[in-house]
Order: sequence, then structure tokens, then C-alpha cells
Amino acid sequence: MILTQLPDLPPRPETAANAAFRQAFYARWGRENAIVCGRAARAEYSAFTQSLSIKMARGGAERYLLPQRELRVDDDSLLILNQGRRYGSRLEPGPHPAESFAVFFRPGLLAQVRAARQQTPAALLDRPLAEAPEVFAFNEHLRPQCTRLGRQLARLRTEVLAGERSEDWLEQHLLLLAGAMLDDEADAEQSFSRLAAARASTRRELARRLQRAADLIETRYDEPLTLDDLAAAACLSRYHFVRFFAQLHGLPPYAALCAKRARVARRLLAAGECDREAVAQRCGFGTRWALQRALQRFAQDPHTGH
Repeated sequence: MILTQLPDLPPRPETAANAAFRQAFYARWGRENAIVCGRAARAEYSAFTQSLSIKMARGGAERYLLPQRELRVDDDSLLILNQGRRYGSRLEPGPHPAESFAVFFRPGLLAQVRAARQQTPAALLDRPLAEAPEVFAFNEHLRPQCTRLGRQLARLRTEVLAGERSEDWLEQHLLLLAGAMLDDEADAEQSFSRLAAARASTRRELARRLQRAADLIETRYDEPLTLDDLAAAACLSRYHFVRFFAQLHGLPPYAALCAKRARVARRLLAAGECDREAVAQRCGFGTRWALQRALQRFAQDPHTGH
């Protein structure tokens, strides 16, 4: 199922005009692969238990409302949410209507991909492929779009917007996309080795806490975040937070916050926003002079993604 208009679903009321669509949609939803994309000035969806999915947004942001936190996906980030996760979402436009792009995987697809990746080609010829139990869970945090996974998802989006609607095509690409998601998860695990901790379990827990702070930067960059706010999100002392954040992410936390604000400001200016004072306020800089310094500082910084 491939939809290129955002479906008219709750919290909007059911009407005679949308009843047929809703009936057909829910007859297939959660049972098969699906892509849902579209643009809207504003859209909101109430909490629903979903299948494994990966999210992207363009030209604005989509805020995902999880039980105990919110994550804002925009032009910089991707989000993977696991099978059985219950959440709602709210689309927040930029200067123009924002685009939401979400891929949903049929139940069992990830287990098939994991099982296949655990066997050698020679072994596949000797015995049937056994399905791996679907107990694997991705870490649910914001991931950068400027990765192999992000580029693969962007290619999928391009073909959908060009008119591709084949179910076989969709199955083929989602098998490959699931593999790319598993590779991305493995790459993240490898990055934990940057942390100066002796035990692998300690590094994993540190990375999980630090990612909570990084998610806070991505989600609430337009608010007056302090070092105390970020350290509290990571449940670490300020000293250990600053030290370990720089080891994992390559930038100290305040620099990462300024870089994020600069990326958003650059997009707003490129979209035609001329009032630099308004851009500074919208991005969390406060003044146009702070905005200008950040644009100059991060113009060539590889961590800005530009």
C-alpha cells in the first residue's frame, strides 16, 4: 500500500465522505508493507499501535508523541520505531507545508531479513531458511539523515513521488531497507567504542543516556536549553556529560546545540525568510548577532551536515 496523500484519520471525525477510505485503509493497515507520504500545513494523528516503521520529514517537522517523551523529526533526522510501539504524531510546517514520509514494514519481514543475514550462501543451499524470532528491537532515537540509511530512504521517496506503486517493488525495497537499518544499528554499536569505559555494557548504557540528550537538542533546539537540562536528560553529572558527549558525538553539547540551530536557520533563510531577527528567535539564538556568529562558525563544520 502506497499513499501519497496524508490519510484523513482520527482525531478527525468519520464522515460519509471518508468512511469508505477508512474502511479500506484499516482492512490493510498493519498487515502489509506501506508507505504514507504527503504535505500538509498541519496534521495530527492520535495514538495508535503501529508496525515497525522509519520516519522522515521535509520542509518542516513531525513531532512523534511517545508515552514518556516527544521526538521531532525534521530535515536532519530519521526515526525508527519498533513493532508494537504506540504513539501519535503532529506535523509542524516550516515556511511552507511540511512533508511527512513514513515506511511501515509488514509483520515478520524484519525476522526474515535477520535470519537470512545470519546464514552463509552455502548454508542456504544445504537447508531451508529458518525464521529468527522477532525479538530484536532498534534503539528508538533520532538518527542523522546524512548516512547510507538516509540516502537509501531518500531514493525510495524519490521513486514513490515519481509514481511507483508496485507491491512487488515495495517488498523488494523494504527487504533491502531493513538490511540497511540493521547495518545502521550495528554501526552505532561500533561507535560506542569511542567512550572511555572499560565494559561494553557500561559503554552501551552511557551511549543510551547521551542519545537522550542529543534527542533533546534535536527536538527542543528552539527553546532556551541549558547545560543542566541536557545533563539531566542524560542522568549524568555536568562534567561526565560534557566529557562523554564530546567523545561520542565529536562535538561538546553546546556546540552541537548551536550547530543544530544553524542548520535550521540556514534552511529558513534558503526558503525565503528575510527577517534575520525572526529567524534568530525561531531557532533559539535570541539575537541576529548570535545567529550570524553561528552561521559563520559552522559554515564549513562537517558536523553540520553541509
